[in-house]
Amino acid sequence: MEHVNEIVLVGRLSGEPEWRTLPGDDQVAVWRLIVEHRDARSPQDAIDTIRCVTYDAKLQTTVRTWTHGDVIEVRGALRHRFWRSPTGPRGLYEVEAAGATLLFRPPRKEKAVS
Repeated sequence: MEHVNEIVLVGRLSGEPEWRTLPGDDQVAVWRLIVEHRDARSPQDAIDTIRCVTYDAKLQTTVRTWTHGDVIEVRGALRHRFWRSPTGPRGLYEVEAAGATLLFRPPRKEKAVS
C-alpha cells in the first residue's frame, strides 16, 4: 500500500499573511486558517487554527492578495518541523501548501468619515 500525505483545508484567514526571509534571501509565506468543526461537542472544540506555509514564489504572489477574514482553500501536505532552540529541541506541525485559492472575500466595512 502506498503512503499518502495530502491535506485539503477550507477556512478563514485569521490575520494578514506573514513573510519570513530565509538564508539566501528566499522567502516563506506563513498564515493561519481557522477551520470550524461541523459537530463540535463544546465551544472550545468548535475550531482549529492551522498554520500553513509556502516556499513557492508563484503561490506567494497569490498569498500577497489575501486579507484577514478571506475564505481560502489550501491543498498540500502535513509537515512536522524540528529545530534546536536555546531551551532545547522544538517542533511544530504545519501544512506546506502546494496550491491555494481564494474562495470568498467578505464585504469590508466602510470606515466612517468624520
